[in-house]
Amino acid sequence: MTQDKSIRRIKSGFFDRGLSLTKLAIQSGAKFAHGSLKGALSDPLNKELHLKAMMTGQAQLLVRELGQLKGSLMKVGQMLALYGEHFLPEEVVSSLKTLNDQSPPVQWSEIEKILRKRLHQDILDELEIDTQALAAASMGQVHKARIKASGEWICLKIQYPGVDTAIDSDIKALRSLLSMFKFIPTHSEGYEELFQEIREMLMRELNYEQELRFTDLAALRLAADQKFIVPRVFPRYSCHHLLATSFEEGISLDSAEVAALSSERRSRLGIAFARLFLLELFHFKMMQTDPHFGNYRVRLKENGDDQLILLDWGAVQEFKDHFLEHYKNMILGAIHADSERVIQSGIGIGFLREDDHEKLKKCFVELAYIAIEPWLPPRDPRVPSHLVDSKGCYMWARSDLPSRVATMATKYALSFKMRPPPRDILFLDRKIGGVFIVLKILDARFQGHKLLEEELLQHWGERFPREIRWPTEQL
Repeated sequence: MTQDKSIRRIKSGFFDRGLSLTKLAIQSGAKFAHGSLKGALSDPLNKELHLKAMMTGQAQLLVRELGQLKGSLMKVGQMLALYGEHFLPEEVVSSLKTLNDQSPPVQWSEIEKILRKRLHQDILDELEIDTQALAAASMGQVHKARIKASGEWICLKIQYPGVDTAIDSDIKALRSLLSMFKFIPTHSEGYEELFQEIREMLMRELNYEQELRFTDLAALRLAADQKFIVPRVFPRYSCHHLLATSFEEGISLDSAEVAALSSERRSRLGIAFARLFLLELFHFKMMQTDPHFGNYRVRLKENGDDQLILLDWGAVQEFKDHFLEHYKNMILGAIHADSERVIQSGIGIGFLREDDHEKLKKCFVELAYIAIEPWLPPRDPRVPSHLVDSKGCYMWARSDLPSRVATMATKYALSFKMRPPPRDILFLDRKIGGVFIVLKILDARFQGHKLLEEELLQHWGERFPREIRWPTEQL
């Protein structure tokens, strides 16, 4: 990361950020007025195409400005890219997905001022800090530092000033822009709750004292498992907006070095990643829900027993027993092809309502039956034969499951479109999507049903059916 690409000053003040958003509103308002006039003069056959093009242009304009403003505005945009399909036009969601959390770092002179305000000079004097940022994102950046007394290297995760206090105004401003652009439908149901959940998660991510506790807890729970490495925390060099952890050497999950590993080694990493997901959900009841590649590293071992380094425990979601019971029943209902069990679990979680139309309930069941695919026994008729190798292992890299689920969801979009997902499921879905991408990148191959059955058997005494006989009309 070169210094000449760094940002000199953070637009953390209300006036600075408000000015940028006002400029965006004026620009977009003028373009929208011009586009609307042009569209009104178009022939009916071209009106729909023109509207889509205009909406895409508006969304791209919004994304460009969000990319320049660090903090919660960019983060909210990224989250809306994941969950916005429930109430935002697809052109908007596609544009929001181009928002990358990696961004230019803030110059060291500014970061040094921040550190001097957050740590006493005597404590800072104990450290030798690398002035080049190790990583930079929307809400903060990371610098390596060496503890002079011991020679140990640590990472300082430094939150940008004003980010936490700007969350409410940022979300309000972004919602206003989305409404002004006509991106949010007038009668969209439940999006207030969606923004509230996003706000709560942002507040958790920005609470570094809480992240320190979660990191410590994760390290304790995974201490006996040699497959995982959780960084140690250093409270002496930490505070509410500053987190110090041990520097853990490793390479990226999507690096050329990992791609060059044997299929067996990559699959073992995939199994570990999938097992971690199940442990977090059913055993820890506490899940890290920001599964992008920057939060994981791989430590290669000469004996082939490679390890996963788990770097970030800020975006943690805790689950209650009530939710997990319904979610487990939904999974088992899908595995056993028990549509009534799936429906009742969907109602218990909040996906469905008792008075929903039967067509909507049928759609939900079909989606559940498809979504469970990687975790089914290989001989289950719902698992496409071309996705199972000769050993009965699901081949994640060849799977187009997300697009098939999206296609089916779109088919029944009229019923689902205006209903955001239940708050408990919101960030679980975020993690599931990330798990799929990681396993696909690793080209992992394993029998997912064995992992899942082991976890369900351990905690609920549930076993999978050895064979599922489907009625002819369902095949």
